[in-house]
Order: sequence, then C-alpha cells, then structure tokens
Amino acid sequence: MKTNLKTITNIITGHVFRNKIEYSTDGNINLLNMDSIATTGHVSLDTNDIKRVVVSDMKDGEIIMPEDILFKAKGLNNTAVLIDSIPSNTTVTASCHIIRVKDKNFLPEYVCSWLNSAAAKNHFSKGAGQATGVTIANVSKTTLESLEIPLIPLKNQKLISEIEECSKQEKDLLLKIAEKKEMLNRAIIEKELQKY
Repeated sequence: MKTNLKTITNIITGHVFRNKIEYSTDGNINLLNMDSIATTGHVSLDTNDIKRVVVSDMKDGEIIMPEDILFKAKGLNNTAVLIDSIPSNTTVTASCHIIRVKDKNFLPEYVCSWLNSAAAKNHFSKGAGQATGVTIANVSKTTLESLEIPLIPLKNQKLISEIEECSKQEKDLLLKIAEKKEMLNRAIIEKELQKY
C-alpha cells in the first residue's frame, strides 16, 4: 500500500525573507545555511553554518525541531537530511522545506531515506516537467506532497534507515581517507622536491 507524503506529514516551506538577509549578533532567530547540507546526507551545525538574524514575521512551523526532515529543494543536489538535534529557534530560508512526520506508522528516518531514493528523484524530475535523469532546479511543495511512499512494517523501515545511515558513514569515511591520502602524497612530493 502507498500513500502520498501530504497525508503523513506537514510540509512547511522555510522562512521567506522579504529583504536582504541581515546578520546580527543581537538576532532573535538562528538561520541555518542550506549549503551546510553535505551531499553525503549529513548537516553541519558549526558556528559558520548558523548565523543570528532578526525576524519579526515567523510563521507556525518554521522553527526546526528534532526529528524534522530538511529537504534542500533548490539547486543541483536535492537532498533530505534528518535533524537529530539543533539549536533552539533555528529556521531555514525558502530554498528548503521542513517536513514533519505526523503519522506514527512512518518513521522520520524512513521517510528521509525515501526522499533520497531513486524513485523519489524520478518523481521530482517529472514534477519539474523535466526528463528523467536531468538535473532538478527546484522541487515545489506541491510536488513533494504528491510523492507516493510505501507503507511497510516499522521493523523494515528501521532496517532500511540503518542501512542508509551505514552508507552515509561509509561515504564520510571514504572522503576522509581520500583527503588524508592527498595530504600524505603532497607531503611526500614536497619532501622529495626539497632534496633538489
């Protein structure tokens, strides 16, 4: 059995800033930079990625909560990430959707995995009116809401999510290994060049 994402979640578009975003240490809201969402499916939450801004027109739901899914809707890499923890009063811009699972028959981590699946990416391509496999420039809230997701037993949802998490960790480790190898190779080359 499949159901639409709209029936099991609340999908909130990130905050729309009417003017240029102005950062201020006296700001009342934290703003998460969407570039901090890595292609490996993790979100960086260091001080360079969260800045304070003054916002007077926040709407209900625009504040990110633990177990929310952030979906990077604009750009070349439409990625979903599950938020484990986040500083209070943090939001994102309208280039991102906040997806909050409300149906207890669906685990947030499973929904996040499904949003990153090939089936979902194919749906997003069609929703954008583009051929399959073509880069998606923007995924609208309506396209997200109409995405079908299979209802499977919770234990299977958990297993899928655990496999996905292991895959993300493996990607992270491979990137770190590649960086270390590059540093080592560069050091060997520099040492050899210093002999002459």
